[in-house]
Amino acid sequence: MGREFSGILRERIHIERQGEGRDGMGSAEPVFDSVGEFWAAAQALDSGSGEAAESRSALPRWRFILRETQAIKPGDRLIWGGRVMTINSVVLEHRLIPKTILLAEEKR
Repeated sequence: MGREFSGILRERIHIERQGEGRDGMGSAEPVFDSVGEFWAAAQALDSGSGEAAESRSALPRWRFILRETQAIKPGDRLIWGGRVMTINSVVLEHRLIPKTILLAEEKR
């Protein structure tokens, strides 16, 4: 069963976390530290209700499944195929094959 799970992990994703850098006025600088690169399976999700999905403000949402890791947290930035996303949810699943499930939303 472990081999079957490995076979679906075909996408390479990069995870970053906002750093603690501050500029001269004390504002947070947009500096991101690398958390790591992971193999994942990507799946597009619907945008919720029909009204929300047809809205111009609806942002594409994705589910990523990867091997179990505790390094990723909600709010981290996910980069995949030129797309930049914010991770909204991290679920650690321990049934049969331990894995991590990420729900992410694309940024504009």
